[in-house]
Amino acid sequence: MSNEALELAMEMGKVFNDLNEEAAHKYIGAEFVDHEAPPGTPGGPLGYLGTARWVHSAFAGATWEHLDSFSEGDRAILRLRFTGKHVGNFLGFEASQRDVDVEQTHIYRIENGLVVEHWGYRQDLLMLAQMGAITLQPPTAPAA
Repeated sequence: MSNEALELAMEMGKVFNDLNEEAAHKYIGAEFVDHEAPPGTPGGPLGYLGTARWVHSAFAGATWEHLDSFSEGDRAILRLRFTGKHVGNFLGFEASQRDVDVEQTHIYRIENGLVVEHWGYRQDLLMLAQMGAITLQPPTAPAA
């Protein structure tokens, strides 16, 4: 199933990049669970599409660029570059009008030809720094 899993995971770009509702219903199972969504986010195709719409409302030009991927069994892993301009509330931080550019890793589990689970790992700390919401300080070397 590895090739099928990778192909389906790649199709998820139609949902997140293009906000394609037809693709959401075609590729995402009704029992889909997004383990990275905020509490109370509904599951299934429309829940995942809702998350994508929310991200697009916070970041103009939100785009996920494929960098690398592999699959094994019923899982596919994608390494992506996320870019966009922070134009709306994101995690409680109002629009900064700053560009963001971070890498993300997404894991999808496939069952019966549909995506049924998602885990995401993002560089949110770096993104918040790029938005100007926080300041990152490099570590200082201990005194000798």
